[in-house]
Amino acid sequence: MLGHIEVLQEVYYMEHVLQYSLNIREVTYALTEALDFVGIDDNMHGKRVAYMAAELSKSLSWSKKRTDDIIFTGMLHDCGVSSTDVHTHLVTELDWEDSYIHSIRGENLLKRTKIYQEFSTYIRYHHTHWNELPDTLSKEEKEMSNLIYLADRVDALRSQLKAIDANSAYNIEATIKKYSNIMFSPELVDVFSTTSLRNSFWFYLDEEALNEYLNEWVESAQEQEFSFVEVKEIAMMFAAIVDAKSAFTSEHSLGVATLSRYLAELFKLPQDVCEKIELSGLLHDLGKLRVSDEILNKSSKLNADERLKMNRHGFDSDMVLRRIKGFREIAHIASLHHETLDAKGYPYSLSASEIPFEARIIAVADIFQALIQNRPYRSGLSMDEAYEIIFSMCKDKKLDFTIVTKLKENLQTCYDKASIK
Repeated sequence: MLGHIEVLQEVYYMEHVLQYSLNIREVTYALTEALDFVGIDDNMHGKRVAYMAAELSKSLSWSKKRTDDIIFTGMLHDCGVSSTDVHTHLVTELDWEDSYIHSIRGENLLKRTKIYQEFSTYIRYHHTHWNELPDTLSKEEKEMSNLIYLADRVDALRSQLKAIDANSAYNIEATIKKYSNIMFSPELVDVFSTTSLRNSFWFYLDEEALNEYLNEWVESAQEQEFSFVEVKEIAMMFAAIVDAKSAFTSEHSLGVATLSRYLAELFKLPQDVCEKIELSGLLHDLGKLRVSDEILNKSSKLNADERLKMNRHGFDSDMVLRRIKGFREIAHIASLHHETLDAKGYPYSLSASEIPFEARIIAVADIFQALIQNRPYRSGLSMDEAYEIIFSMCKDKKLDFTIVTKLKENLQTCYDKASIK
């Protein structure tokens, strides 16, 4: 039994050590970086919408809190979009009839994430015409939703025109005015018309200026303490966005995270390490948002160029997650899930001595979960078939023997964890 001192130490550990210091603006900025991957050749959409909505909010003399909220909403507004095909529709068509689908999906994602719940209604209606917004919404909800819609459509028009010059800026304004009191609030249209007369309004859409604008906003906020439950909600939101990219990867990240956590606990690793492993499992495939739908769903063998694009997803996960100061270690672990002990893995080709045990656990969990899941090129395997492949990779010095042994000793439970049963 634990003595009195040991009990106090355990309580202190639970209450004080297992906290995460995060700047939620920094987290949101990283999330919009990942969401912008979906555009591939047309990135930074979420940042541009956030910036334009913020500038219009300031012109309307809205409160600082409301302007901050519109920046959050702008960055998050396309969290329901994982597919490059959907993104293409959204930036090449002014009004797309199926746009409501990603709005509803985005609303549901935010409702499940406590720190973002207050923005869910704005996301739900950010593609609803001004004259069709339900009367059940408050005046503020209508204005916030419609401001995101207007900024979003301005950026879609900007994308179609490729470059901003005097003529294209005029054409964008004329198009927006055409739909005043139909798609957009007349008040918002008027403030856009006056605010967009400033040359700087358009200059800030350039990558360097835009990042500087938003970095100042991020850096003006303080870090806050979050519990593991709150942080896990954020990570699960990230994971859900990634896993929605393909029907074949549904709940893959959740399965990898659940199995990884279970394996870590079997090895009796400290609780904080188990948590980092679970979070890394949820976030490991974030970089796949940059992979086109065609490559991800291809049923035949990838060619060399396609393989290279696929192989960089661990690197891209690292680049996004390392932007969050409290996630640096998690970013590193998550990025190594395709490294192998024979130094032939990717993206870094690390030697065995360079691959931490946490990453080795996620590597085994990732492969096992993928093997039992249906993929475009094959049906899911049984747990015994999956294990045989895992064991052969272990014999080839690719996977850690101790972890594979633990998998074998608990095969049925591991299968259930990876299957989300």
